[in-house]
Amino acid sequence: MNYEGRHVLVLGAARSGRAAVDLLLRAGARVAIYDRNPDALAGLAAGVEALSGAKAPGYDGFDAVIVSPGIHTYSHGKAIPEVDLAAQFLDAKLVGVTGSNGKSTTTTLVGEMLEASGFATGVGGNIGTPLCSLVGQGKAWLVAELSSFQLEHARELHADVAVLLNLAPDHLDRHGTYERYGEAKARLALLQRDDAWLVANRDDEWASSVAAVSAPGHLAEFSTQARVSTGAFLERETLVLVRDGDRRARIPLAELSTAAKRPVANALAAAAAADAAGASESAIRSVLARFEGLPHRVRDVCVRNGVRYVDDSKATNPAAAAASLLAQSAPVIWLAGGRNKGLAFDELARVARTARVRAAVLYGESAGELERALEGAVPVERAKDLPEAVARAAALAQPGDVVLLAPACASFDQFKSFEDRGQRFAELARALPEGAAC
Repeated sequence: MNYEGRHVLVLGAARSGRAAVDLLLRAGARVAIYDRNPDALAGLAAGVEALSGAKAPGYDGFDAVIVSPGIHTYSHGKAIPEVDLAAQFLDAKLVGVTGSNGKSTTTTLVGEMLEASGFATGVGGNIGTPLCSLVGQGKAWLVAELSSFQLEHARELHADVAVLLNLAPDHLDRHGTYERYGEAKARLALLQRDDAWLVANRDDEWASSVAAVSAPGHLAEFSTQARVSTGAFLERETLVLVRDGDRRARIPLAELSTAAKRPVANALAAAAAADAAGASESAIRSVLARFEGLPHRVRDVCVRNGVRYVDDSKATNPAAAAASLLAQSAPVIWLAGGRNKGLAFDELARVARTARVRAAVLYGESAGELERALEGAVPVERAKDLPEAVARAAALAQPGDVVLLAPACASFDQFKSFEDRGQRFAELARALPEGAAC
């Protein structure tokens, strides 16, 4: 669509909505923006019409309606998802990364690998900078984390390299069923053109099935369990990059940073995707060696009285929390709770029974539901909020233990975001007496 002179409505005034407004203004559109919260409309650019109220305005007076990812409204043919608006102006090649867990880490790794290879690279999407803000910046590659919310109605987003990490139950409060959730994420691959690369997790049933259906022009796989002919796999304690059976690089796992191995599947996915996009072996190797990880993803916070405090606030679903528990090599005092997203905790309870969990301290809206699921699996204590949970965990912990925040739930019952929750956990842990900070 040519937006010059067109009257366009943007739904949602958070980060993605504001980025869409800016892009539309650059394209010469007349822009109105709606948000139910009038405070969210402060500081708009001159000439942008601010609309608020309990109900969104009708669409009839607009040529197009741009919908932010957090808004589940697509009952009208004029509705365009924010990522499709960005796609119409895309002036760089695109790596898109999706899946239930590991998206942010993999996206960041790929971006750093391409940048280290000499490509001007922008990184964003569902993390950091919205895709609409990345177009027109003179980049050769854009690397975007893409959520199911962004992808479920996409029609114009064609990734040059698409990465499918994994699928585990999440966001069923929005998508309704596990199948529809998987279908939303699969659109990243199904929208690719014939000459594109698809990087799929061979160890994940969903990713493998999507790869089989989408039949991309070029397929790369990654696996911790099996050899692949093109992509990346583990051979004993070595990461192997391969293309059409030709081994292009061998990187000992001992050379990878601790963060790059949490879990190593993310490193394999990033290496395979970056290689498909043209990154150099030396860049892939150097980034995996120096990567420090992302905030709130299994990050050491401090040590108090011989107890290590670890922030994995980003573990917002049961599968992510289970992986976090299994990654610990020391006995765990586990902090969990928050707002459930319509997910079952049965499998998480099974993992907790087999992991090194000495006790679980539960708080927030879902504490009762978690307690029922964990009955008989691990000892459980209840706390009214995170400060009380941290204090109780500190009392339970023994030297050599890990106090792990892996909530298995969204943060919105008591916090603005998972970042806000993780930051508060770090503050509480560092305020505990004795010991030295990490």
